[in-house]
Amino acid sequence: MRQIIPLVLIFLFFSCNLNKEKEIATLFDKVNANRISGNKSDAIEDCKKIISIDNSNIDAYRILSELTFETGNFEESLRLNKKLIELDPESYKYYSNTAFLLELFDQKAESEVYYEMARKVFSKKEEEYWSKTDTLSMATMLMTIGDSVRSKELLKSFIKRKPNDSIYLKVLQEFNNYNHLEMVNQLRNYKKSLEQ
Repeated sequence: MRQIIPLVLIFLFFSCNLNKEKEIATLFDKVNANRISGNKSDAIEDCKKIISIDNSNIDAYRILSELTFETGNFEESLRLNKKLIELDPESYKYYSNTAFLLELFDQKAESEVYYEMARKVFSKKEEEYWSKTDTLSMATMLMTIGDSVRSKELLKSFIKRKPNDSIYLKVLQEFNNYNHLEMVNQLRNYKKSLEQ
């Protein structure tokens, strides 16, 4: 009898986990369907349900941070990006997202701390990123971590190497003209319009 009780408990544990996994998968399907149809408020609620089931589900937090940003809830997006850093401190994207949002709230000094952390984390895997991506993607990554100087240098060198590549040339020139401060100011204006 003593041997049966642990087996029953193990079986119950696995069946509960399986049910949770199925419920989470179903909720993610709903999140995706709602995002595609533009129903962001329902997608947000479904992400919150996933987090209530599994409070370490990094995908739910990531999607929720994106959705709250897209809907103009920048404070919540900032909070969620800080949580994402806790869950995955080796992802430069969460540091750079946090830095960008802090800049939006005129917290320049703290923003720069997070950009510096993004660059530090990024540098650990930069060689790996180079082995898996193209020049435009790498330039985008550099821009994301606040290294616009290296990003622009990379784009200029690519344009010089392939000046007749019409597919990329216009995109690269547009991207090279990206102005971070202008983007932050546009979002600040949008934020102000939401508050009125």
